[in-house]
Amino acid sequence: MLIKLTEVCGSGTASTSRKYSLREVFINPEHVVMVREDHQIRSLNENGLITEDLDRGHRFSKVVIDKGSAGSEIIVIGDPLAVEKLLNTRNYVLRG
Repeated sequence: MLIKLTEVCGSGTASTSRKYSLREVFINPEHVVMVREDHQIRSLNENGLITEDLDRGHRFSKVVIDKGSAGSEIIVIGDPLAVEKLLNTRNYVLRG
């Protein structure tokens, strides 16, 4: 089962001139190896540097996904506990 999260995407190299956007991302929770809070993105958001439409009180998490011999990191909206709760959600179908 895939879980839908909102990813913060950045383009450019310097954090001051970097442009950010949001997009939906679907991940397999079985491949997540770590979730931790990202204070740098939170600070940028508090200063209105992510997007104007995003609430400035949001917290963000860095999610590390195992890709075999390497891993990839994405930044998503939500504190680590909220992300962990989504990753551990299971939908069970009762059959009777």
